[in-house]
Amino acid sequence: MSHLISANRVSPRSLRPAKVHRRSACIVPRLALAALFTLLWPGLPGTQSTTLARMDLRELALRAAYVARVRCVNASSAADAGRVWTETTFEVTEAWKGDPPAKFTVRLPGGEIAGRRVMVEGAPRFAVGEQAVLFLGVGRGRQINIVSWAQGTFRIRRNPRTGAEEAAQDTAGLLVLDPRSGQWSQGERRRLPLAQLRARVARAIAESAR
Repeated sequence: MSHLISANRVSPRSLRPAKVHRRSACIVPRLALAALFTLLWPGLPGTQSTTLARMDLRELALRAAYVARVRCVNASSAADAGRVWTETTFEVTEAWKGDPPAKFTVRLPGGEIAGRRVMVEGAPRFAVGEQAVLFLGVGRGRQINIVSWAQGTFRIRRNPRTGAEEAAQDTAGLLVLDPRSGQWSQGERRRLPLAQLRARVARAIAESAR
Protein backbone atom coordinates (compact mmCIF):
# COMPACT_ATOMS: atom_id res chain seq x y z
CA MET A 1 0.00 0.00 0.00
CA SER A 2 1.33 3.42 -0.89
CA HIS A 3 0.45 6.71 0.72
CA LEU A 4 1.57 9.82 -1.10
CA ILE A 5 2.16 12.94 0.95
CA SER A 6 1.68 15.81 -1.47
CA ALA A 7 2.35 19.44 -0.68
CA ASN A 8 -0.29 22.13 -0.99
CA ARG A 9 0.61 24.82 -3.47
CA VAL A 10 0.55 28.27 -1.90
CA SER A 11 0.68 31.22 -4.28
CA PRO A 12 2.84 34.16 -3.20
CA ARG A 13 -0.09 36.40 -4.17
CA SER A 14 -2.51 34.66 -1.89
CA LEU A 15 -1.73 34.05 1.74
CA ARG A 16 -5.36 33.86 2.82
CA PRO A 17 -6.89 30.44 3.53
CA ALA A 18 -7.87 28.72 0.31
CA LYS A 19 -8.98 25.32 -0.85
CA VAL A 20 -5.85 24.52 -2.80
CA HIS A 21 -4.84 20.91 -3.30
CA ARG A 22 -2.45 20.90 -6.25
CA ARG A 23 0.54 18.61 -6.00
CA SER A 24 3.94 20.12 -5.50
CA ALA A 25 7.01 19.09 -3.64
CA CYS A 26 9.55 21.02 -1.91
CA ILE A 27 11.87 22.71 0.48
CA VAL A 28 13.09 26.27 0.43
CA PRO A 29 16.65 25.64 1.64
CA ARG A 30 16.70 28.19 4.47
CA LEU A 31 13.36 26.84 5.73
CA ALA A 32 14.14 23.18 5.20
CA LEU A 33 14.07 22.15 8.83
CA ALA A 34 11.25 24.42 9.88
CA ALA A 35 9.08 23.38 6.95
CA LEU A 36 9.51 19.63 7.28
CA PHE A 37 6.01 18.41 7.75
CA THR A 38 4.65 15.84 10.16
CA LEU A 39 4.60 12.57 8.27
CA LEU A 40 1.46 10.71 9.24
CA TRP A 41 1.22 6.95 9.23
CA PRO A 42 -0.72 5.57 6.22
CA GLY A 43 -4.47 5.73 6.74
CA LEU A 44 -4.42 8.88 8.83
CA PRO A 45 -5.75 12.02 7.12
CA GLY A 46 -3.69 15.09 6.36
CA THR A 47 -1.34 16.74 3.92
CA GLN A 48 1.35 19.26 4.74
CA SER A 49 3.25 21.89 2.76
CA THR A 50 6.86 22.61 1.92
CA THR A 51 8.34 24.54 -0.99
CA LEU A 52 11.00 23.63 -3.55
CA ALA A 53 12.84 26.69 -4.82
CA ARG A 54 14.29 26.39 -8.31
CA MET A 55 18.08 26.20 -8.28
CA ASP A 56 20.42 25.95 -11.24
CA LEU A 57 23.71 24.07 -11.21
CA ARG A 58 25.71 27.11 -10.17
CA GLU A 59 23.41 27.79 -7.21
CA LEU A 60 23.53 24.15 -6.15
CA ALA A 61 27.33 24.09 -6.33
CA LEU A 62 27.73 27.29 -4.32
CA ARG A 63 25.14 26.41 -1.68
CA ALA A 64 26.57 22.93 -1.10
CA ALA A 65 29.24 22.41 1.54
CA TYR A 66 30.24 19.24 -0.31
CA VAL A 67 29.69 17.88 -3.79
CA ALA A 68 30.55 14.21 -4.11
CA ARG A 69 30.17 11.14 -6.23
CA VAL A 70 28.78 8.47 -3.93
CA ARG A 71 27.56 4.90 -3.82
CA CYS A 72 24.59 3.80 -1.70
CA VAL A 73 25.61 1.06 0.73
CA ASN A 74 22.49 0.80 2.90
CA ALA A 75 18.92 2.11 3.11
CA SER A 76 16.40 1.39 5.87
CA SER A 77 13.09 2.86 7.00
CA ALA A 78 11.73 3.22 10.52
CA ALA A 79 8.87 4.87 12.38
CA ASP A 80 9.77 7.57 14.87
CA ALA A 81 7.05 9.15 17.03
CA GLY A 82 4.39 8.59 14.36
CA ARG A 83 6.65 9.69 11.49
CA VAL A 84 8.26 7.53 8.83
CA TRP A 85 11.87 8.17 7.86
CA THR A 86 14.44 6.53 5.64
CA GLU A 87 18.11 6.61 6.53
CA THR A 88 20.44 6.06 3.59
CA THR A 89 24.16 5.51 4.00
CA PHE A 90 26.62 6.43 1.26
CA GLU A 91 30.32 5.99 0.74
CA VAL A 92 32.20 8.71 -1.12
CA THR A 93 34.08 7.59 -4.22
CA GLU A 94 35.07 11.07 -5.46
CA ALA A 95 34.98 14.46 -3.73
CA TRP A 96 34.24 17.34 -6.13
CA LYS A 97 33.95 20.05 -3.50
CA GLY A 98 35.12 20.15 0.10
CA ASP A 99 36.26 17.21 2.18
CA PRO A 100 33.17 15.12 2.95
CA PRO A 101 33.28 12.18 5.37
CA ALA A 102 34.26 8.91 3.71
CA LYS A 103 30.86 7.51 4.76
CA PHE A 104 27.77 9.40 5.88
CA THR A 105 24.04 8.91 6.40
CA VAL A 106 21.22 11.07 5.07
CA ARG A 107 17.80 11.06 6.75
CA LEU A 108 14.77 11.84 4.58
CA PRO A 109 11.02 11.66 5.24
CA GLY A 110 9.02 8.74 3.89
CA GLY A 111 9.80 5.08 3.39
CA GLU A 112 8.32 1.62 3.63
CA ILE A 113 7.47 -0.35 6.77
CA ALA A 114 5.60 -3.64 7.00
CA GLY A 115 4.45 -3.44 3.39
CA ARG A 116 3.14 0.11 3.73
CA ARG A 117 4.85 2.90 1.85
CA VAL A 118 4.86 6.61 2.61
CA MET A 119 5.98 8.60 -0.42
CA VAL A 120 7.03 12.22 -0.09
CA GLU A 121 7.22 14.29 -3.24
CA GLY A 122 10.71 15.55 -3.96
CA ALA A 123 12.44 13.28 -1.42
CA PRO A 124 14.76 10.96 -3.38
CA ARG A 125 15.05 7.24 -2.71
CA PHE A 126 18.14 5.15 -3.41
CA ALA A 127 18.82 1.47 -4.03
CA VAL A 128 21.85 -0.28 -2.56
CA GLY A 129 24.66 -0.15 -5.09
CA GLU A 130 23.25 2.89 -6.89
CA GLN A 131 25.70 5.67 -7.71
CA ALA A 132 24.94 9.38 -7.77
CA VAL A 133 26.43 12.84 -7.52
CA LEU A 134 25.00 14.60 -4.47
CA PHE A 135 25.07 18.28 -3.52
CA LEU A 136 25.31 18.18 0.26
CA GLY A 137 24.69 20.62 3.08
CA VAL A 138 25.49 20.36 6.78
CA GLY A 139 22.79 21.00 9.36
CA ARG A 140 22.54 20.99 13.11
CA GLY A 141 24.72 18.48 14.87
CA ARG A 142 26.76 18.12 11.69
CA GLN A 143 23.90 16.19 10.11
CA ILE A 144 24.48 15.92 6.36
CA ASN A 145 21.52 16.53 4.07
CA ILE A 146 20.90 16.76 0.32
CA VAL A 147 20.54 20.34 -0.85
CA SER A 148 17.02 20.83 -2.23
CA TRP A 149 16.38 17.08 -2.24
CA ALA A 150 15.61 15.97 -5.84
CA GLN A 151 17.33 19.01 -7.33
CA GLY A 152 20.57 18.17 -5.53
CA THR A 153 20.51 14.55 -6.75
CA PHE A 154 22.08 13.47 -10.04
CA ARG A 155 21.86 9.71 -10.58
CA ILE A 156 24.67 8.13 -12.57
CA ARG A 157 23.75 5.98 -15.53
CA ARG A 158 25.80 4.50 -18.35
CA ASN A 159 24.60 5.34 -21.85
CA PRO A 160 23.88 1.95 -23.47
CA ARG A 161 24.81 3.28 -26.90
CA THR A 162 28.07 5.10 -26.13
CA GLY A 163 29.09 3.46 -22.87
CA ALA A 164 29.78 6.90 -21.38
CA GLU A 165 28.60 7.78 -17.87
CA GLU A 166 25.77 10.30 -17.64
CA ALA A 167 24.20 12.18 -14.74
CA ALA A 168 20.42 12.52 -14.58
CA GLN A 169 18.42 14.92 -12.41
CA ASP A 170 14.68 14.24 -12.42
CA THR A 171 12.27 16.82 -11.01
CA ALA A 172 9.60 16.20 -13.67
CA GLY A 173 6.10 16.33 -12.22
CA LEU A 174 7.11 18.65 -9.39
CA LEU A 175 6.05 22.25 -9.13
CA VAL A 176 8.93 24.56 -8.31
CA LEU A 177 9.02 28.21 -7.37
CA ASP A 178 11.37 30.72 -8.98
CA PRO A 179 12.36 32.90 -5.98
CA ARG A 180 13.29 35.79 -8.27
CA SER A 181 10.07 36.09 -10.25
CA GLY A 182 7.70 34.43 -7.79
CA GLN A 183 6.42 32.25 -10.63
CA TRP A 184 5.59 28.56 -10.39
CA SER A 185 6.65 26.14 -13.12
CA GLN A 186 7.09 22.44 -13.78
CA GLY A 187 10.33 20.72 -12.93
CA GLU A 188 12.24 18.93 -15.64
CA ARG A 189 14.39 15.96 -16.51
CA ARG A 190 17.99 16.98 -16.99
CA ARG A 191 20.66 14.64 -18.33
CA LEU A 192 24.23 15.45 -19.25
CA PRO A 193 27.57 13.68 -19.53
CA LEU A 194 29.11 13.11 -16.11
CA ALA A 195 32.35 14.78 -17.20
CA GLN A 196 30.38 17.87 -18.22
CA LEU A 197 28.60 18.02 -14.87
CA ARG A 198 31.92 17.83 -13.06
CA ALA A 199 33.42 20.56 -15.24
CA ARG A 200 30.45 22.88 -14.63
CA VAL A 201 30.64 22.35 -10.88
CA ALA A 202 34.38 23.05 -10.91
CA ARG A 203 33.83 26.21 -12.97
CA ALA A 204 31.16 27.51 -10.61
CA ILE A 205 33.42 26.97 -7.61
CA ALA A 206 36.40 28.61 -9.31
CA GLU A 207 34.37 31.65 -10.39
CA SER A 208 33.00 32.16 -6.88
CA ALA A 209 36.52 32.21 -5.47
CA ARG A 210 37.65 35.13 -7.66
